[in-house]
Amino acid sequence: MFLVVVIIVIIVVMIIIEQKYKQLEADILRELGFSNWDIIPYFDDYIIVKSRQTLEKYDTIKYFKENREKLARAENVIIGKNDVATILRRFLENNEYKSRSQYDRITKQIGKVLKNAGAYRIKVNYISSAGNNLGVKEIVVNQYEIDRFKQDPSLLMGKGEYNKYLKEQQKEALNQKHHEYYERVNNIIDYANENRDSLVIKGSQEQLDNLIAQLFDRTVNNIKKIKTIDSEEWDLIGDFMAHLKSEIEKIVSINQRVIEYYESSGFLKIKETCEVLMSTQREFNEYITEKVQSISKFFGTRVVRNETINNDEYNYIRPYKKTITPFTAEVSATVFASAENNPLEYVVKNFYPDKKSYPEQIQKLYRLVEELETLRDAKQIIENYKAEYQQYLGDVPDFIMENDEVGFYSRLGFANIDESMLTVEYKFSYTSSGGMAQRSFTVPMTEETIAELIKILESKLTASAFAKEQRALMTKKLREFIKKRDNFTCCNCGNSTYMEPNLLLEIDHIIPVAKGGCTVEDNLQTLCWKCNRSKSDKIMD
Repeated sequence: MFLVVVIIVIIVVMIIIEQKYKQLEADILRELGFSNWDIIPYFDDYIIVKSRQTLEKYDTIKYFKENREKLARAENVIIGKNDVATILRRFLENNEYKSRSQYDRITKQIGKVLKNAGAYRIKVNYISSAGNNLGVKEIVVNQYEIDRFKQDPSLLMGKGEYNKYLKEQQKEALNQKHHEYYERVNNIIDYANENRDSLVIKGSQEQLDNLIAQLFDRTVNNIKKIKTIDSEEWDLIGDFMAHLKSEIEKIVSINQRVIEYYESSGFLKIKETCEVLMSTQREFNEYITEKVQSISKFFGTRVVRNETINNDEYNYIRPYKKTITPFTAEVSATVFASAENNPLEYVVKNFYPDKKSYPEQIQKLYRLVEELETLRDAKQIIENYKAEYQQYLGDVPDFIMENDEVGFYSRLGFANIDESMLTVEYKFSYTSSGGMAQRSFTVPMTEETIAELIKILESKLTASAFAKEQRALMTKKLREFIKKRDNFTCCNCGNSTYMEPNLLLEIDHIIPVAKGGCTVEDNLQTLCWKCNRSKSDKIMD
């Protein structure tokens, strides 16, 4: 009887202990957010093979070759297992159940679960045709192997697929190399665009334009031609771009250095001194500046447009902003060849298309000759003034006079007569569709070519219009004759070059051209620039 009681007591105690464990387990599972301990299965996939040889050779690579889509699944399973393992390890480190009885059973249970974490496991069974299980193999896949397959997909490819993969990789590498070099080109273009408008030294913008033209011609077009990743052309183009970038940076650096000087106290002191001395010449300089500006208005002003020389069908290359003259005709190869043989006729066709405006254009050309001659005289007078001012200039750094002499004197108030303004020219340009062939030539408007152009325009007028417009051209010889006839003296105020050696004398139409006056000796007189400026198109009494 006693034995029965003992057994009953033991059974009751075991039931109580089990109930306490079940309660503890339920509380912990609830806190962990798990429904049971089967949250991490040991095996994640099952494979059946039909020979022992296949079983022995079966490995991770074969598994994923046959089941490529399971690579992502395997990684997700490993991530999921590791997440669960992290939760369980944190729980074991710190929880409120450690003092409870049966807690050791919980830790053992968690230990079993943790054993299943960290890998993706495959159970491979060799089952005969009769259905007998003749062998088992376990394959363990960790995250390292998953990463290896992702980084090198060729490990899971067959020979044909691998060759295709290699070609695609080479194509992608070549494409990436192209874009890398295109980006280097764009960086140079961006730098040039950002700094172009801040260049103050005469000719700097043209130098920059030429360097960018070389960039387009010798890099962009050549990059497109390279067909292999290991071509020696890459290094040649890279070295050229580095050289070009260095040259552009030099231009920008010199300009910045010049600008810094103009902001210095040394230059400001020189400018203050010259402003006092310049007061007697300021009106003259303003007058000459007006004439320079009026010439540019005869035929339009310079314009800025986005220009990319190469044919960039995919818009890889950003455009470069460059200044172009409005007197540029972009023509076909046929027209270009014809224009080379008969330039003035094609100047008329391309730049004087409206026959109704010929009378007005002829007047402009007559006036252009006169204004250009006046500016040539004024240029020498300005040089004389500069020589007189040398004693007041102080210690001007050599790099300023070497790099920006024109800008230096302009900032002091001297009129600047750019030599290019004294030589108006028309330009014909031909560029092939692919941008590979580029040719151009210019037709300078010298006194002789202007006279010839006037004849061509007059020959195309009607008889009545020709009679109305016909008059002699103001030649240099005629200008000098009138000055000498009037004893180099202003016919209005009496001032002369004998009294004022740097006096600018101009030849004036007594009856202005606009009012029907002709360029003949009896209608011409010598005036100083002040009197001519005040007269304008009026007839003096």
